[in-house]
Amino acid sequence: MEKGRYDRQVRLPGFGEDGQAALRAATVVVIGAGGLGCPALVYLAGAGVGHLVIVDDDVVEVANLHRQVLYTVADIGTPKAVAAAARLAALNPDVTVTPVCVRAAEDTVDDLVTSADVVLDCCDNLPTRQLVSRACLRAGVPEVWAAIGGYSGRCSVVVPGAPCFECVFGEAGPAEARPPVFGPVCGATGALQAAEAIKVLTGAGQPLISRMATLDVRTGELTTIPLVRDPACPACTGSGVR
Repeated sequence: MEKGRYDRQVRLPGFGEDGQAALRAATVVVIGAGGLGCPALVYLAGAGVGHLVIVDDDVVEVANLHRQVLYTVADIGTPKAVAAAARLAALNPDVTVTPVCVRAAEDTVDDLVTSADVVLDCCDNLPTRQLVSRACLRAGVPEVWAAIGGYSGRCSVVVPGAPCFECVFGEAGPAEARPPVFGPVCGATGALQAAEAIKVLTGAGQPLISRMATLDVRTGELTTIPLVRDPACPACTGSGVR
């Protein structure tokens, strides 16, 4: 079953059986099972990541359904992490899926990321992104972050020594109102996050380290922007990681 399931990615140049074995041995923590988390989780499970941890304390609402494609009307009122885990287990029973129905907060975030080989930040607000980013820096865990709004999305990869989230956006202020969003931009950007995580885990391709991809679905343009580390960044220097 496994050979047939993964045959078309194992035959990719630079992937091979070693890449598949690396995925099978990996633990990926996905923080946020919403518009970004749903497509990212589908592709990570489909690719055969051995252990997926889904962190989300929210429940499915009808307003989620236009973009959060793991859920159906029957899931309304169900914890997102639980509903997502059930769908992924049905998609690929070879993958261990652990739902964690808590919020990434000051007192939880370090425990959430320390077991990961890669963390996907699929959050929907800047303060939580800052928490996750700093926790990954403390733990030395690679992070794939993304953000969406309107018709656009952006994505980058942070590893030790590379520009971090705060190098690019600065320290977060209070949480703002969630912006309107075009459903397909969630799918495109979340799929890009999954691809970046798989590249980090397998060594296939060049991850978006020190670069940020920006997508505008109105025009179909995907642009890559170089990023520079901020020598005064409180997260990178360690002065503001607590």
